[in-house]
Amino acid sequence: MNTKISVVLLLLVGCSLQRVYSEDTTPAPTPTTKPTGDTTVSDAPTTVTPPFSTCPAFAGKPVDLKAISGDWYEAGRAPDVDVSQCLKYTLPSTPNANSKLEVQLEFVNTADNKWDHMKETGLLPWDANAQNGIFNWNAGETVQIPVTLKLVDTDAKSYAFVCGYTGVAPTPIFKVLTRKRELSTEDKNKVQEQFNTFVPVTKLIWVEQSEAKCNSAMRSAGGFIVALALVLLIRQRNH
Repeated sequence: MNTKISVVLLLLVGCSLQRVYSEDTTPAPTPTTKPTGDTTVSDAPTTVTPPFSTCPAFAGKPVDLKAISGDWYEAGRAPDVDVSQCLKYTLPSTPNANSKLEVQLEFVNTADNKWDHMKETGLLPWDANAQNGIFNWNAGETVQIPVTLKLVDTDAKSYAFVCGYTGVAPTPIFKVLTRKRELSTEDKNKVQEQFNTFVPVTKLIWVEQSEAKCNSAMRSAGGFIVALALVLLIRQRNH
């Protein structure tokens, strides 16, 4: 898979970000008023900014590569438009010679009701904007699609909040990364509370990260690779 497309699919949208929520597309009701003496009272509902439209408003957070390097696990997301589970991101402490960050991605693809273990390497630009937590680049080969990924907040030790959007999918997606693979109910409540200080009234969808299920997928993938190698070896000997 093309590495640029890989980052778009996995860091932002998994396998699709074509879903548009009704709160972004339903026309707002026309306000009406009722006379009450010398004043009027509006029947219009209180306007609330849709939580998934706030990503462009975030200014980004300066990135300390050494502090955030290492393994992160995707704990939650909003909205739930990703078919990937058991996502693990390994971030480098320094950019490569081409001023790119080589992000190692390990995940389970559950498309078509399967449970396939996958590994990818994605490249993120490391420039002045990226150093301030805003990654901008164009994805695609024949058609260039602008992509923005932002670091909203992190303490580098336990959690990181990121959001992103593309030029063809105006509905942003938010993701929560944690250093711990499995979170207790108490951990999840704390993460949700902290997340809501940035994106109010948004309930996170928790990603599968149990050791049993995730490791099982990896062992199955390893068994498949061994079986494939044996088949190829037998064919070579028969020719």
